[in-house]
Amino acid sequence: MAISQESDEINSTTLAEKDLISSVDEVMNSVKNDASATENLAT
Repeated sequence: MAISQESDEINSTTLAEKDLISSVDEVMNSVKNDASATENLAT
């Protein structure tokens, strides 16, 4: 019983981490896009 509860907690943590990682990826991509747009304006 305790083992299955632990694995459930691990699974939900993994899902939360995946969500966080994808959010970070999206932010990084938008920062890159903003940076390249700024470079294009500068040149």
